[in-house]
Amino acid sequence: PYILWSSRDINISYERVLKPYRSFSVNVGYFELPVSGRFDSLYFSQSTDKGGFTFSGDYRFYFKNRNRRLAPDGLYWGVYGSYHSTWFGTTVEVLENNLASGSFHTDVNISILSAGVEIGYQFAIKKRLVVDLIFMGPSLSLYTGKILLSGKVNIEEDYEEAIRDVLIGKLPFLDELIEKGEVKTTGATVSLGFGLRYLIQIGYRF
Repeated sequence: PYILWSSRDINISYERVLKPYRSFSVNVGYFELPVSGRFDSLYFSQSTDKGGFTFSGDYRFYFKNRNRRLAPDGLYWGVYGSYHSTWFGTTVEVLENNLASGSFHTDVNISILSAGVEIGYQFAIKKRLVVDLIFMGPSLSLYTGKILLSGKVNIEEDYEEAIRDVLIGKLPFLDELIEKGEVKTTGATVSLGFGLRYLIQIGYRF
């Protein structure tokens, strides 16, 4: 579900039926946020120091009166929790008239802890192939982030805000974490806000 940001992001899911209309599932995976290329007057080099992971789990209640088959087939609602962590470090060149006038290094670390409810539908095709869709999963999320800057040019607030804008362009929900004026060169920023879970998974039923 995370290939929107990187083809290397892979998620593995396992669902276990507990009762005819109840189940739980767990998801683990690799999660990175690649940031490279030119963004206005800043050029982000391809990062080699990057990585991350994700873990989530949910407990599902399949609608007994709505579904013709037993779990894990049909419409369901559930409660879930998830944790995402990703980091990267890269060299950033400051461009003036398309020429480099200096550079600095940035290290970014972002973590998101969420808990919420979800509604979804799982299709069982020919008994073995399943397609799981979560339409909506609103959550209350705790965002923690750190942006560290160091380098050969004076580290100014404009650079901090420029990095903020690049991150929000990649992941719009980070606006909850790094609102204007909150980006710091030391320490971590913590914010409580809302999140949203949605995914598409294809699996095999044993």
